[in-house]
Amino acid sequence: MKFCTLCAMVLLLSVSPGAAPDEYRVLTPEEALSGVDPVCPEHIISNQVLMDVVHWGFDGGLHRGQLVVDARLVEDMQLVFAQMLILGFPLESVIPISELGWSDSLSMAINNTSGFNYREVAGSGNLSKHAYGMAVDFNPFLNPYCHDGIVSPAGSVYDPDAPGTLYAGHPVVELLKSLGWRWGGDWVSPDYQHFDRRLEDIELTVEDHHLPCFIWRFL
Repeated sequence: MKFCTLCAMVLLLSVSPGAAPDEYRVLTPEEALSGVDPVCPEHIISNQVLMDVVHWGFDGGLHRGQLVVDARLVEDMQLVFAQMLILGFPLESVIPISELGWSDSLSMAINNTSGFNYREVAGSGNLSKHAYGMAVDFNPFLNPYCHDGIVSPAGSVYDPDAPGTLYAGHPVVELLKSLGWRWGGDWVSPDYQHFDRRLEDIELTVEDHHLPCFIWRFL
């Protein structure tokens, strides 16, 4: 059945961030961006939005989290997180990477879902889509990057039958693709955790940045 915006809104009305456990330390917008690489352009920082999210955990319970992404991607992420709630798709954690010292390696190792991180693509010298807040990695330990027999993060095993794993034809994959996102699982060296949008690197206007957004908190 095709996922619809109305279904998402109905679900979000019944499951608010306040319904989730309080074990997660809720960050302020300033804390979520604290310690970012000082060479990161100011307009990229000002484009970022801090979203409150609710997700199922692997313990079967509801958990709160927060995600930092470019303001233009918030509505897409609302739909995706609502769909995951409907599907019962579990996430280990959704913690801004600033809480992990901006370490992508650590975030992957603990299976943390994350968005904005001003960094380069490993070994390339080119900025990652994460550096613009235009990419999200979901359950990276379960959905690793695979290249020439090497799997990252180390020790991970890709098992499409495992809960929280993404694969070709999965409803989450299909929804994001329908919204214009690329999936790393389609690449020659698959990166099953990774989704990104190809948007122009521009500075958003104040009006764009503060458009009303259902339930979630803006920077």
